[in-house]
Amino acid sequence: MDKNVGPEDRVVRIVVGLALGFLIYLGIIESQIANIITGVIAAYLVISGLLARCIFYRMIDVDTAIQEQSYSTTDDRSGL
Repeated sequence: MDKNVGPEDRVVRIVVGLALGFLIYLGIIESQIANIITGVIAAYLVISGLLARCIFYRMIDVDTAIQEQSYSTTDDRSGL
């Protein structure tokens, strides 16, 4: 699977995943079921951020890893 998560998206995923993990660590979330669900989401966000691959992006055909290319002038194209 090709990388489909861009650099900005990766940072956001990792930060949110770590924040959710920190909430679990502090015990702010009381329910055990909610802790498990939050932990799975946090782990997925951190792993997908580190690997730059997202299964859900692949399913809906989204690619944030594509960077915009700079505009070229006529001088660049003509070789001047």
